[in-house]
Amino acid sequence: MIADYLGHGAENAISAATLAAVTHTTPRELRRLIMDERKRGALILYQPGGRGGYFLPSLEEEQAQREVAEFYHTQAARCRNGFVAIAPAGRFLKIPAGQMKLNTTKGKQENEKSTVPTDDR
Repeated sequence: MIADYLGHGAENAISAATLAAVTHTTPRELRRLIMDERKRGALILYQPGGRGGYFLPSLEEEQAQREVAEFYHTQAARCRNGFVAIAPAGRFLKIPAGQMKLNTTKGKQENEKSTVPTDDR
């Protein structure tokens, strides 16, 4: 498991290149392995930048809170920027934004939404 190679706290972040070398994987395979662990509930943080890299939350509660919050907000901003980036493509392809289908089979309502944001979001 990748988490076994990580230290606690941003000060112990390990770069993707170093982590890939240590785990004998490619950077792409490393990202896939980390995503797999995250899907299983692992809290693997990443800090971008020259001194950045992957790490586990600090063992000190207040510092861990700051690290997790920073990671969360950075990832949320990346997601929002990704949606903005694909919006023109969605409009070009005429993919409707928002709710596309309402399924009322057997009394259950299931909504399927497009990933293309509207301009007012």
